[in-house]
Parts: sequence; structure tokens; C-alpha cells
Amino acid sequence: MHIKGALATALSLAFLSVPAAAQETPQRAQITMGNGAANAIQVEGVTRQKADTVASSVRVDGADVSTLRANSTRLTFPEVTIEKPGWLVLHPVIDGRPDGDIVSGFTYLDAGQNADVAIRIQHPAGAGDKFLVMLHSDVDQDRVFDFVFVEDGINVEDTAVFEGTRMIAHLISLPE
Repeated sequence: MHIKGALATALSLAFLSVPAAAQETPQRAQITMGNGAANAIQVEGVTRQKADTVASSVRVDGADVSTLRANSTRLTFPEVTIEKPGWLVLHPVIDGRPDGDIVSGFTYLDAGQNADVAIRIQHPAGAGDKFLVMLHSDVDQDRVFDFVFVEDGINVEDTAVFEGTRMIAHLISLPE
């Protein structure tokens, strides 16, 4: 099963609770979300800080100066453990469902325990806004987050981290 399909299945299972009809064929293992034995995201104690992003540039062709100001939000997770180098990634929840096609923020993680892991969201995010936070592995170990879906069945290169059928992910509401 490719990752986009696995992510969609996991997210659907997380939000929909429909009784399964009795079947004669064995059921496929259900994908769940949470922490694993070797990979974990501590979501208790997450903090949110508002920040301003400022970028300036001077044009050589004249005396024009460009300045961009944007509101952003920084989230800090107390601790994230990942077995192999990878990424902590945020996907927004839109219309009550996580949208795995949109990345709101990401940050690189070294293998092992990482303390005070910060992710910058390049837009305002208020208290109560919901996100899916999850781990992705750095498959090609280039420290570049490769997140491109291709329609012909090729999956995202830096795949979601699973332990068995458990996707290392949590739904969170941003704190005050």
C-alpha cells in the first residue's frame, strides 16, 4: 500500500467509526495512530508562540527597497524520538479532516531523542486550530524534505514513519 493511500486510510479510520459488516474473508489490519516503541511525539506540553517574519531586499536597478512582513506561528514540542533521521511534519485539519496533501510546517530531526523541537508555520495559527503532527523518515538521507505526490502511483519520497500498522502521528489542537 502506498503512503498516500495509507495516510488517507489511517485518517479516515481516525475520524469515522462505522461498524464493520460480518465478512467471510479476513479483514485487513487497521492502521492506527499514536506513539510506538522506538518513535514518539510528546504532544502534552506543546507551546505556541506568535512571531513576525521579516524579509527585506534592495533592488540594484534602482533605489527600490522591498520588505515582506508576515505573521507566523512557532510550535514547540517538548520531546520527539525518532529511530532514524527524519522530519516532524504538520498537516492542517480542514473541514474536520486532516489534509495530508498540504504541509503547514516541518523540521528536521536527528536520530534519537530531540528536545524542544520547534516548527514554524508561515501563517497565523490560533488557539484551538487543529493539525495532524506526524513523523516522516528522510529516506534518501539528504536532509531535504521531499514531499511530492505523483498521480501515477509513485508516493512521497520521505515516507510516513510506521511501527507495524501504527502511524506515528497525533491530532492536536493548538494551545493558548
